[in-house]
Amino acid sequence: MVVVLIAANLRLAVTGMTPIFSTIQSAWKVDSTYTSLLMTIPLLCFAIGAMLTPQILKQIGLNWFVALSAVLLAVANLLRVINVTTMLTGTILVGLAIAFLNVLVPTIIAQYRPNDATQLTSYYSLTMSLFSAIGMGLVVPMSNLVSWQFSIQLFSIPAIIALIVWLLSQKKLQTGLQQPIKKTDAQPISFMQTLLHDHYAWLLALFMGLQSLIFYSLNTWLPSIYVDHGVSSATAGFMLSLFQLIGIPAALLLTWIFNKRIILTIILIGYVGGMLSILLNGIGLWISALLLGFTSALIFTLAMALITSSSNRMEVIAVRSGFAQFIGYLIAAVGPLLFGQLHSVTGGWLSVIITFIIFMVVTISIGFKITASEQFQQ
Repeated sequence: MVVVLIAANLRLAVTGMTPIFSTIQSAWKVDSTYTSLLMTIPLLCFAIGAMLTPQILKQIGLNWFVALSAVLLAVANLLRVINVTTMLTGTILVGLAIAFLNVLVPTIIAQYRPNDATQLTSYYSLTMSLFSAIGMGLVVPMSNLVSWQFSIQLFSIPAIIALIVWLLSQKKLQTGLQQPIKKTDAQPISFMQTLLHDHYAWLLALFMGLQSLIFYSLNTWLPSIYVDHGVSSATAGFMLSLFQLIGIPAALLLTWIFNKRIILTIILIGYVGGMLSILLNGIGLWISALLLGFTSALIFTLAMALITSSSNRMEVIAVRSGFAQFIGYLIAAVGPLLFGQLHSVTGGWLSVIITFIIFMVVTISIGFKITASEQFQQ
């Protein structure tokens, strides 16, 4: 329950902003460069926060860290709507709070429910996608009904609820441990040690990073690809919404199919089939939105499940989670620009589609390498 409530916050405050960007521009007389920062800043914060999380976790402990992150997220959403400056400052705080919680969720699962890691990761991914879709759907009507500032402040409600439930559930969580965490005499794992010596963490980071690069690049360029293949801008926007929504049931597939190599094969088929469907035009474009949306959500869920189950030591999972997301979001930030430049140079989308497929094949290859490795048993 706690994991699901935390997950409700992990995209909402970022993706929920995009439908009212034009409203913010009109209200504050700012241009698209300013509103683009409201998307770029969180991605950079995700990387920085992921790097900082393991060290902060060692200093203050899991319980306090989760609570303070939820408080930070709630307060930042309440106060960032005051003016242009507080919006940027608040967006930084929102990005850091979400980055902390992104890394802490696998740690929570490993600490309290290690036997249910795959199932809980699926529920976590599903909830994240669901609340993101709900937020994007309600923010404009709520802005029209009350104000756009109030609609952003509403994003603090899930954080407040998660905070309350987290604090109230501590006794139950402690008594319900599936595997009490054993004390260990092993030396603490540092971010630098992971960077230099943990080969498995690098595999997780590359897998996380490449699937993120593919996801954010598809989000950025699919509408343009669809428009250039003959659909209207409105239809392309609807197809991107379908791309997001179809990911909700995809998150549950890991609860039905436990063999990760089968999951990787399904993802590869969906990836390649989705990209090739674009070449068919017409109904092929709709098929591509369904396949790519489903596959993108499924591989994210798998990436988080691999991180959560990557060790039987909580501190190792925390460091690997932070490392994988730090590297991952840095890699992801390159994707949209890379594919945009490729399209500008070639003047068409065929080279972009081929490059996407190459990245997808490499990503799945790394996934198979991870599943074949036994290095995580530390």
